[in-house]
Amino acid sequence: MILPDFVLLSRQNQIWTESGIDSLGQCLDKEHFKSYPHQILYKYNSRGFRDAEWPEDINDLKNAVWCIGDSFTVGIGSPLEHTWVANVSTQLNTRTINVSLDGASNQWIARKTLDILTHVCPNIVIIQWSYIHRNENNDVTLSDEDRRMRYNLDNVYNNRDLCPAFIELVKKLEVAKQHTKVIHSFIPDFGIDINVSDTWAQIAGPDWPTCPATLDEFNALESNIVNELTDFFKLYDVFNTYYNLYHNIEYLPEIKKLDLARDGHHYDILTAQQFAIDVRELLNRSS
Repeated sequence: MILPDFVLLSRQNQIWTESGIDSLGQCLDKEHFKSYPHQILYKYNSRGFRDAEWPEDINDLKNAVWCIGDSFTVGIGSPLEHTWVANVSTQLNTRTINVSLDGASNQWIARKTLDILTHVCPNIVIIQWSYIHRNENNDVTLSDEDRRMRYNLDNVYNNRDLCPAFIELVKKLEVAKQHTKVIHSFIPDFGIDINVSDTWAQIAGPDWPTCPATLDEFNALESNIVNELTDFFKLYDVFNTYYNLYHNIEYLPEIKKLDLARDGHHYDILTAQQFAIDVRELLNRSS
């Protein structure tokens, strides 16, 4: 079997009608949940992914579009045909392979992508990166599902290591991609901890300029302003690193929600369709 470690044990051959936050008990809006008009079935293949059985032939795997991410890629709260993976398959008229885990960290996403690049080297990989503040347990003896860790947003604001650590993951994949076209994309509120403009608005004096958009603009601020920005500078340093991520890679901007899935948190088919169109157009531009 190609990629034998790509197995989510608790989901192998399972069929569920609810999953995690997509349940009446955990959803964000019970009325929305109850009025959602579409039937949802979570049907997982023998590897534990929400997908049909994967091809065994290496050429079929190379020619498929590999889609990697967290619960937005699983399609939590949506029928399978509403997911961005299914809509990319329709837009490109090709087989997609879904490698996703709800609650996945970017470390997990990067590890799985690196394995795919190394052992399959497909034509196209589309990554939908998860929340930048998610982390995973370092104990490699645990399963992928057990390595997922909860996070506390109160502890991630002003953390200067978040963006540099994430960018190192991106760089590692860019180095390893060889002939694979890797498209980077980002779930809504991917950088939820990096709210530079709002923070600036809270601390700025009445005669201060607008929030700087580049490091050069920040360095051009008057010294008396800079002296007041010890904490903000930590935040801005993270933002600047995040900003510089977008150079020299194939990427789509952070997704904007156009609709809501049944659980009230994830996006649904309108957003997924627009994302798939954006993928097709990016590929057409770069072909």
